Amino acid sequence: MPAREDAVTADPPVPTRRPGRRRDAGKDDVILGAARALLIERGYDGMTMDAVAERAGAGKATVYRRWPSKVQLTVDSVLCSKQVTIDEVPDTGSLREDLLSIATMASRFKNDELMSGLLSAIREEAEVAAVFHEQFVSGRVGLMRAVLERARLRGEIAAGVDLDMVAAVAPAMIHYRKAVAHLPLDTAFVERLLDSVILPLAFSPARAAS
Repeated sequence: MPAREDAVTADPPVPTRRPGRRRDAGKDDVILGAARALLIERGYDGMTMDAVAERAGAGKATVYRRWPSKVQLTVDSVLCSKQVTIDEVPDTGSLREDLLSIATMASRFKNDELMSGLLSAIREEAEVAAVFHEQFVSGRVGLMRAVLERARLRGEIAAGVDLDMVAAVAPAMIHYRKAVAHLPLDTAFVERLLDSVILPLAFSPARAAS
């Protein structure tokens, strides 16, 4: 009797794994924009995940899949907010006009309205407070420092002026006005701040008196 050949059994085919659904970056931007708008309009306490989903035209599951908590969504909303950079500030040849340009751009980006909306979150959420400090406080001080340095190189500011100290003054006063005094940051205040505080500090005594 002929020897029986062992049957050769082929390995079963490995099923091809279907890739997961790709995350829609465009939808992320819409959700973040909705969160920022609600923070400006209603503040942190009034900005709910359900309201964000409704404003963005997205399902609640879509929002929660991307941001499991309101704190995380708020942090990313702040991180993605448009900030003024030194490259965007026109070199007008005048420190006063340069600084007024920053105020105009910040108003257009609604940065101060967003800052106001974050006040309760800053008090309650350490993660939001840290991002706020980096974006709004450190960022503005750094921008002021760069604009002052540019003015110094133009010859507007004397060599001995402490630019680091001067750069911290305006952001500190703006934060006090918004967060403590709860007053609007209008054009009249900005001009008063520049003419009464920042420019006299930045210019040499002889220049400030002229």
